[in-house]
Amino acid sequence: MPELREVFEMVTKQTEPDLDAWREQEQRHRRASRNRKLGAFAVAAGIGLVAVVVVIRAAGDGTGTQPAVQPTPVAVPEVDYQLDLQTGEMTPLPNSIAGENDGGSGYAVSPDGRMLAYSATGNEGNGQVFVADLDGTGIRQVTREARGATSPDWSPDGTKIAYVEGHDTIVQNVFVLDLATGTATQVTNESSGLWAPHFSPDGSSIVYGAPNRGGRWGVWIVPATGGRSHLLVGAGRVQPVGDSDLSPDGSQLAFVAEAGQGTDIWIADADGSGLRPVARGHGENLWAPKWSPDGTRLVYWTDSALDVFVVDVTTDEGQRVADGADAAWLDDHTLIVDSGL
Repeated sequence: MPELREVFEMVTKQTEPDLDAWREQEQRHRRASRNRKLGAFAVAAGIGLVAVVVVIRAAGDGTGTQPAVQPTPVAVPEVDYQLDLQTGEMTPLPNSIAGENDGGSGYAVSPDGRMLAYSATGNEGNGQVFVADLDGTGIRQVTREARGATSPDWSPDGTKIAYVEGHDTIVQNVFVLDLATGTATQVTNESSGLWAPHFSPDGSSIVYGAPNRGGRWGVWIVPATGGRSHLLVGAGRVQPVGDSDLSPDGSQLAFVAEAGQGTDIWIADADGSGLRPVARGHGENLWAPKWSPDGTRLVYWTDSALDVFVVDVTTDEGQRVADGADAAWLDDHTLIVDSGL
């Protein structure tokens, strides 16, 4: 992927982190996670229903709003589930893994679509990364970090998992686990917190969100084997605040950006140019954009009402597709949705 290798050659100055800024962002994300859990409980206890899809304009020009909801009742599983976007069918995950994910980062789907990685309470009594077959068998704990582990992401060849070490701590770093050997390698050297590591499509690098030493958040890229991190987005007028993801062809980057009292979803070219918004929160917090396998859409969620949306990155038209959070693509028409319960 030429764009990413060119970025590795850039020299980016890094200054000391503002820990107060990190704590403020961390508290904000915790509030989002807490609100989604409480919101989901209220919805399930009150009505146990979800409204189905309404097509809206999610406004790349910044004038759009989140969709209004057309109340067509559909029973929602009380555990995490698969959602078929073509038929609307919802299939609960097997009891052995459904609802176990508690890392605030949703599920990661293996490249072959047969396994899930997620964070749950491990033998150490804190969050650790687990993997399981999609049918609920083959469950195993793959990390044993004293400070915990969360936010797993599979390498494109399915042999490694990137994760955040230091769950619920101020200082966090990205590690890469070799599943065959059980060896974990630290690949970043941050002095504060970070979010959402994701492998590049060729597996050579990892993108993640973290503050620079001046306290401004940015999207960074680092070799998957470790080394110096370089800033992709965050030095200009658009302020990233968390999750990011590279498109399947490596040409575009999706990320969460600060927007007053809420957050928006933006995309940029892989070198950080060509910035534009694809979904505006207008006071709401939009989180965790993830590219569809065909690279035409993004899924994301809002924490105010625990809604999952899909937006077409060409037309900027969006759909509310589910009740839940932290959705991940199983294939081009199926999502794995965290119910939030």
